[in-house]
Amino acid sequence: MVLVVLLAALLLLFLMVRNHVGVPFLAMIAGLAVAQTVGGQFAAFLSSLSPRLDPWWVERVLYVLFVAVIPLTLYFRVGKTGLFGALRIVESVIFAILLTMLLANPLADMLSFDNLARDLANWIEGIKGLVMVAGIILAYVDAFFYRST
Repeated sequence: MVLVVLLAALLLLFLMVRNHVGVPFLAMIAGLAVAQTVGGQFAAFLSSLSPRLDPWWVERVLYVLFVAVIPLTLYFRVGKTGLFGALRIVESVIFAILLTMLLANPLADMLSFDNLARDLANWIEGIKGLVMVAGIILAYVDAFFYRST
């Protein structure tokens, strides 16, 4: 149920606000790459600075920061989208699905999932590659069509 609520909330947010998704989407992918590449090492370093910090939690907080918080902050700072009509809706749906998919594992670590959330996470995981490719293509198109007004 947690993932359904998260997906619905993100989708509603993206469809109502109608901001430019291209740059935040690319920032989300870059954050994912950073978190997967050096997130564990950075978490270990931060945990070594204070023995009270649990490396497991620090790594998850850094992941959510790089993958969700920074891209969503960018989303609210950019202007309206360069895409229009169905393309804007498709881009918003893909952004919401991918962000939900990327947050599923940290949420599963912190919360208990019901069967619906597990089924949704498995379905989203199955289409992960397709969603990423489609999202990146639309993000590039959106970035090229974006005009500051």
